[in-house]
This record gives sequence, C-alpha cells and structure tokens, in this order.
Amino acid sequence: MRFSPAKRERTPVAKPPPESLHRVEGGGPWGPTQFDLPEGEDNTQAVLVVAIVGVVILLVIAGLWALWYFQYN
Repeated sequence: MRFSPAKRERTPVAKPPPESLHRVEGGGPWGPTQFDLPEGEDNTQAVLVVAIVGVVILLVIAGLWALWYFQYN
C-alpha cells in the first residue's frame, strides 16, 4: 500500500527584524557577525579582581568547613 506524501505550503521559518532594512554596516540583516564585532575593552584587571575575590571566598568557606568538621567530629 502506497501513501502519497502530504503537501504543505512553504512558509518562512524566520524573517529578519524590520529595523534590518536601515542597517548600513556589516553582518547583513541579522546584525554583526563574529568578524564585525568591535574590539573588546581591556578589562583584565576587573577579571583578575573578581577571580581573586572568588578564590578568597572559597578558601574562607573551606576553612570554616574544616573548622566545623574537626571541632564536632
């Protein structure tokens, strides 16, 4: 027994946003691509500070846990 495949209308899955018609610079209708993105700011100092604060917090938590563990066990 053979069945004929169902016929469906072709509809677009997604359309570019309406403001894409007014874009002039790179990337096409969906915006900038990975190559069109501006250079990032130099924020290595902020990343370093956040990393150090995170490590200090983890060390404090580990120290409090060890103190509690050896105090009550």
